[in-house]
Parts: sequence; structure tokens; C-alpha cells
Amino acid sequence: MPATDASAHPSLDRFARLAGLLYLTIIVTSILSLFLVESRLVVDGDSAATAERIAANQTLFRAGLVYDMAMFASVIALAWTLFVILRGVDRNRALLALLWRMAEAVVGAVTVLLGVPVVLLVGSQGVRAAFEPEQLHSLVDVLLTARGIGFDVTIFFLSLGTIVNCRLLYTSRYVPRVLAGLGIASFLLMLVGTVVSLLLPQYKDLAMAAWAPGIVFEVVIGLWLLLKGIRTAPATVAAAEATTGSASR
Repeated sequence: MPATDASAHPSLDRFARLAGLLYLTIIVTSILSLFLVESRLVVDGDSAATAERIAANQTLFRAGLVYDMAMFASVIALAWTLFVILRGVDRNRALLALLWRMAEAVVGAVTVLLGVPVVLLVGSQGVRAAFEPEQLHSLVDVLLTARGIGFDVTIFFLSLGTIVNCRLLYTSRYVPRVLAGLGIASFLLMLVGTVVSLLLPQYKDLAMAAWAPGIVFEVVIGLWLLLKGIRTAPATVAAAEATTGSASR
């Protein structure tokens, strides 16, 4: 069925452009957290150096928590906008994707909370005095390791939700099928990499390499939706309007 211009259903196009902005917001905040905070404070294999760096740069560590909060708040908003866009294609699958992305955000919020005791442990002289240095460093290491595992779990749910959303985008032809297909393939690879990271943490660096195509896809789909919106087909528009009408009654 030939696609028509998204002006046939301008509300969907507005949601699509908002989704594009949210995709890019998630990428920017995750980059800020990873490269401006974690890479400067976390020393792999050296919990003592990590603890001392965090103690000396508490504001920077707290900024990382803010970046992460902004990222997961954007994930919730993105999940909602994609559900609104795709519920007219297949409401049940769109709802499943929404729930998986919400699970991602919930687990992500827990990883943010795990960062709070870290800064409390290293930032308070009273707390530091209550522990031997080795004990303090071990506690910080355990909390940061738990955060890393929690992040792997967020990627697991992210991958599941994105695969379903991309399948719906492929079916609807809202975006070029090659782009939706890239999303499916990229996040299948990311899903496998995350499972490997959880089961075999010694291969975590190799597993993280599997995330690269997914990151590229999110940048591309974000720019596409923000700048071009979506292409809507008549039957899909009618279904989306019917769904919207039913929801409003």
C-alpha cells in the first residue's frame, strides 16, 4: 500500500518528532554520564583509586546521577510516544513494547539509587571513620558492580522493547523498512551481547562491542523522526484514528 504524507495525520507526526528528540536526548545524557563521569572516576580493577576519585569529585559523581535520571525519564516519555504512534498498527504488541521499556526505566532508576550510598560512603568523614579503608573500598566496589549489572538488565529490557517497536515500524512503513530492519538486527545483537555479559562477565568488554550498532541506530532513527517525521498509510491512519477515538470515549 502506498504511503502518504504524514500531514494526513498530523498528531502522529508531532508525536514522531517528539520521539526523535527523546531518542537524541537519551543518547546525549548517556554519553555525558559515560564519558564525562564514569570514565573519569571509575578505575577498572582498582576499587581504592575509584573510591578516592569519587571522594575528591563528589559533585561530578552526583552530576552523573542527574544525567542518568534525565536519561531514564526520557525513556519513559519515549516509551509513551512510541505507544501512541504504534498502537494503531497493533495495540497489543505496542503495549508489550511499552511495558518492556517501562521495565527498563524502573531498573534504571534502581541503578541510580545504588549510586547514592556510594557518595554517602566516600563523602562523609563520619562514615569513612566507621570502616577500615579496605572495607570501605570493597563496599564501594560491590555497589558499583551491582550498578553495572543493573545496567545490563536495563539493556536487556531496552532490547526487547526496541525489537517489538521496530517490528511495528517495519509493518507500518512509518519509516523506511531498511531503517526498521536495522533496528531489529541491531537490538537482537545487543540482546545477545547483554546475555553474554550477564552470564560470562569476563567477556563484558567484548559483549559491549555488540551494543555499537544499536547506538548508531538510535542516533539515526532519532534524527530521522525529528527531521522527517513519519510516513503514514491510509489504512494505518484510519486504524490509529479509530483507536484514538475509542480511547477518548
